[in-house]
Amino acid sequence: MANYHNIGIVHNGELAEAGELARKLANTYAIDRNWWLATQSDLYEREAELGESDLIVTIGGDGTILRGAHAAASRDIPILGINMGRVGFMSDIENKDAVHEVGWYLEGNARIEHRFMLKAVISRTDGGSEPILALNDVTLARGAALRVIEVSTVVDGVHLATYRGDGVVVSTATGSTGYSLALGGPVMDPTSKDFLVKPIASHMSQFGGAILQSSSIVELTVEAYDDATLNADGFIDHTLSAGEMVTITQGGDFAAFLRRKPAADFWGDLSTRLELRKGSVKSPPRRRI
Repeated sequence: MANYHNIGIVHNGELAEAGELARKLANTYAIDRNWWLATQSDLYEREAELGESDLIVTIGGDGTILRGAHAAASRDIPILGINMGRVGFMSDIENKDAVHEVGWYLEGNARIEHRFMLKAVISRTDGGSEPILALNDVTLARGAALRVIEVSTVVDGVHLATYRGDGVVVSTATGSTGYSLALGGPVMDPTSKDFLVKPIASHMSQFGGAILQSSSIVELTVEAYDDATLNADGFIDHTLSAGEMVTITQGGDFAAFLRRKPAADFWGDLSTRLELRKGSVKSPPRRRI
């Protein structure tokens, strides 16, 4: 059973209450533990502390968790999310309960849940390439110009479609409750290695997208019009010109999260957070044969 002693807190620097909660946690659980605090904007200036940490606690919304996950995943550091946002699909604790509940996690009682990430590699026309990781999604969309773009989408060497619209989002199972869900996409089991492709405001509206197995390779190519923007997890941006391609795979990279509830409770929490039902729902009685 893991016991966490070197802990970093990444908090949303735009929320004063997030910083206050970070300091309160560090003071409350100071005995026999080393704490360091950073906002999501100066996280990458804390390389030395990250290298010695065995847990990252994030305080904020899903955007704060995503930044913390990018720093933690490459170092095999688990993440504990404290929600100060509206929905908080990736968080495990609500901010009002954090001071009382965090100790249970620090003592090593939680299970560890792996959330798999995408890897995107841009093939530049000048021969260069840039690998990018994403926990939620990779989006290839139109840039500043208010006009449609064409994105050729190839899956495992087979041309699936050339989408004409606002772009294409490639989402992990974790990201299926994010942008993809807002586009009408399905919700996937969060621990799945599979991922999905969903067009954005496509003229081919009758095609809702595709769920792909974890070994699939997706190639997106900007076919026409102005430059497009490649975005990963809402905060990593690259510009792609016509003819340039991004290759997206699920290569086995993952972020690790501390969880209190059983994995199956994800579906009940989903229903509550999306207000699909209210109150508890009992399973129907089994019919005797």
